[in-house]
Amino acid sequence: MYRGALLVGVVGIGLAVQLAAAERATFVLTDGSRQSGEVVFHGSGNRNIVDNFLNLGEGGRERTFPVDQVALIDFAGGEPSAADFSQLPTGAGHLLVMRGGNAQRGKLINLTNGDTVQWQNESGQDQQFAIRDVARIYLDASAARRLYPQFANAAPTSTRGSDADADTSVPRGAVRVSGNQDWTPTGVRVSRGQRVAFSATGQIQVSTDPGHTAGPDGNPNVPAAAGVPVPEMPVGGLIARVGSGPAFPIGSNREPIAMPAAGQLMLGINDGHVSDNTGAFAVMLSNDRSGSGRRR
Repeated sequence: MYRGALLVGVVGIGLAVQLAAAERATFVLTDGSRQSGEVVFHGSGNRNIVDNFLNLGEGGRERTFPVDQVALIDFAGGEPSAADFSQLPTGAGHLLVMRGGNAQRGKLINLTNGDTVQWQNESGQDQQFAIRDVARIYLDASAARRLYPQFANAAPTSTRGSDADADTSVPRGAVRVSGNQDWTPTGVRVSRGQRVAFSATGQIQVSTDPGHTAGPDGNPNVPAAAGVPVPEMPVGGLIARVGSGPAFPIGSNREPIAMPAAGQLMLGINDGHVSDNTGAFAVMLSNDRSGSGRRR
């Protein structure tokens, strides 16, 4: 039972509930109950978490839930998977799972504007993700294991993705770019002209042909499929784009690159048909202006 009564009710005076643009979420509470609604936000910071309470709105009314009574936040619907539980921290800490399958440990900072996750990864770097790209956020690993005992003993792994990718090691702070995913959100927002350096490692298989492997620079011996994002770059190379803008090559180049626009930085694979790919790249990002390597 809870230490006190769960706070459920209408928002008090001074909290302006804004629902127009909010995404929906389901809070799975530590007692196993589920509460669904819109991700409301308040105040000048447009924050959902206020005084350590998460908030959901429905029909002009708002319900509040202490953060320590929420086991996980579900944005995608459905049930968790064993792959999620293989990544859960053994102690304190949170886990963010993307809809594309990638996951990372860290800490939920807040939900803002009804559509954005503010996240801090294990290296202390701040990131932002669109809620529409996030499947689930686990806030209490021990409660999640208790609520889903069928997954509680899932073997820990160091990565997420398909079974063929399960041996791909990703250093702390790196972005895992799965070979079978068109675009991977980095959680990093850049400004036009900002210089960002990339350091990529790893290898992907770009077809069922055993010889069709590629590092970050791609493989010039692999025939390009229709719709390859960067025609001048070999198939399988590491590429990027800002928002939904045009793709540009990254490869193994470690010199800072000026960003062509403002928005979220996305990483991808230079392949017009990624569904049969396996493997992944691990990509470290650093901001040339500070030289600190800190994500922004």
